[in-house]
Amino acid sequence: MGSGSMNYRLAIGCSGVQRWARVVIAAVVFVALAACSDDEGSPAVDVGTEVVGTCLDFGDTIGEEITKLPEVPCEEPHSHEIYAVKQVANETYPGFEALEAEAQALCLGDFEEYVGISAFDSELFFSWLVPTLTSWDRENDREVICVVGEGNGARLVGSVRGINR
Repeated sequence: MGSGSMNYRLAIGCSGVQRWARVVIAAVVFVALAACSDDEGSPAVDVGTEVVGTCLDFGDTIGEEITKLPEVPCEEPHSHEIYAVKQVANETYPGFEALEAEAQALCLGDFEEYVGISAFDSELFFSWLVPTLTSWDRENDREVICVVGEGNGARLVGSVRGINR
């Protein structure tokens, strides 16, 4: 992982087939899947694509922006797994709603390749994190981070890569 000041905000949207995903999304909404900076510019770590496959465990209390990546071994119970990191091509910050829509499309496209089944047929749900305006402007941050979790609210144990469910 490189260095930089990245702030992320997880979109409220998620795959439409999961009934409870909004609850989990609210828990993950503001997860920065890296050590992120706050708006005062504290140092942070760039996510980068090498985090694909990283398992994460978010506690019950998550702030608007997370300043530390809650990585755990995938063999331990965890809430989410990073399955893709995508780049947004826009030069100008398009706004949170536009980033949310683009992130949903980007993450949907990679879900089946990683999990082994279409998001529409899966028991799992997906969501995404998008850069904040601050990290977009200050650090040229254009990464969308796609995460997958258990669709019924249970904790994951092991990786979901190729799980076909």
